[in-house]
Amino acid sequence: MFHYFLGKICSYGAVRMLQNDQFGIQIQYQGKKAEWEFFLYPYLDDNKKTVLYYAFDTVDQKQLFESLLKINWIGAKTALIISNYNYEDLKNAVHTMDVKFFQSIPGIWPKSAKKIILEMKGTIDLRQVSIMDMDQKLMKDIVKSLKNFGYDVESVKNILTTYDWKITKENMWEVIKWVITQL
Repeated sequence: MFHYFLGKICSYGAVRMLQNDQFGIQIQYQGKKAEWEFFLYPYLDDNKKTVLYYAFDTVDQKQLFESLLKINWIGAKTALIISNYNYEDLKNAVHTMDVKFFQSIPGIWPKSAKKIILEMKGTIDLRQVSIMDMDQKLMKDIVKSLKNFGYDVESVKNILTTYDWKITKENMWEVIKWVITQL
């Protein structure tokens, strides 16, 4: 099995290959570089009874991919997408329990996002789960309140995603006022 490869990426229709003077390997790749060195992860796809190769620009991306595959709710395609995110952004999203960050990844829904955060954090603390649920409930309440006043739901949601502080029951009315000033 290959774990390291020097060559360049070539596309033949929908098929992507890593190729050098001797041979080529079909890969799954999300990065941007066109040639030089790649780190490969051979993945056995039980459904297709074949080995797929996932290519990465750095060893850190490959290691992150491997650790993501250990999480029950993450498959190889999702792990590949996540492993291409900036590591500091990913670390910050886990630390702050940013459900929206993970929901922005195709195929990840609110419940999955929460489970992924808890798995990556390495703990299942029920208080943390209730905090995430409370944040979503308060955001829904704010959107519903402003919708009743005739504001556009999508605009309110977009503005709420830019709010940097924690939303609590105590500061909910200040948040509503802030959102209105941003509209």
